[in-house]
Amino acid sequence: MINEIMIQKNDDIIEALTKWRSISSKNLKALVAESEKGPAFRQRIIRLEAGGIIQSKLQKGFNKIVYPSKALLQRLGIENFNEDNIRHDAVVSMVVSNLINLKMITSGKLPHEFKTKSSWRHHAIEPDAILTILKKKKELVVAVEIELWRKDRKRVFEKLVEYAKADEYDNVLYFFADRSSFESYKKRLSELLLDSDFDHIEDELIQKIIFILNPSILKNASDLLSSEVFHNNKTKKLGDLFE
Repeated sequence: MINEIMIQKNDDIIEALTKWRSISSKNLKALVAESEKGPAFRQRIIRLEAGGIIQSKLQKGFNKIVYPSKALLQRLGIENFNEDNIRHDAVVSMVVSNLINLKMITSGKLPHEFKTKSSWRHHAIEPDAILTILKKKKELVVAVEIELWRKDRKRVFEKLVEYAKADEYDNVLYFFADRSSFESYKKRLSELLLDSDFDHIEDELIQKIIFILNPSILKNASDLLSSEVFHNNKTKKLGDLFE
């Protein structure tokens, strides 16, 4: 049985986990308790774990990841949660929670927020997150993909083409933590652009697809605006896109 008093006393953490589901402890503290002393916040996390309210995993080269326990998920009425994806999902949470601090970005939603019975119409692609960006008085809907592992060449081609054809997204931001994956996707895009079978979507492939390299997304997603970007056949900084 969950301790309801403990939930009430830590409602800031519970609310954050309800939105982000899987999140690094460092990122969680930055979001809900930036001014709180580190040892005090760690003690709160330890007590919540001991009380069966949250769970955590330590992974090599990554911060401690915290996420709701099965009891808390049941208490909150949350069904769709996959523990196998917590590292990937924690990186998604880190990137999106940092991006929504930018002035131009008006909202950032994860799949459990945008894929609901009342709001979700058929989409060919379900991204890792969706951003709403206000640029030059125009609202843009932008998909976010976090690529932590190299994918099959054929699947990369298919997804790039799907995004190029998807009218519901104005752009897609692909984030990479390592240069080899970043360069691999650039090569795949170049191959598509050289293939005459895709001439009819050449403009969409060039304009909509944005590749972003920032190794810090595995730990703190720091200084995202300085990330190296490949877009429209040019190399630039992410900050150049949000001027």
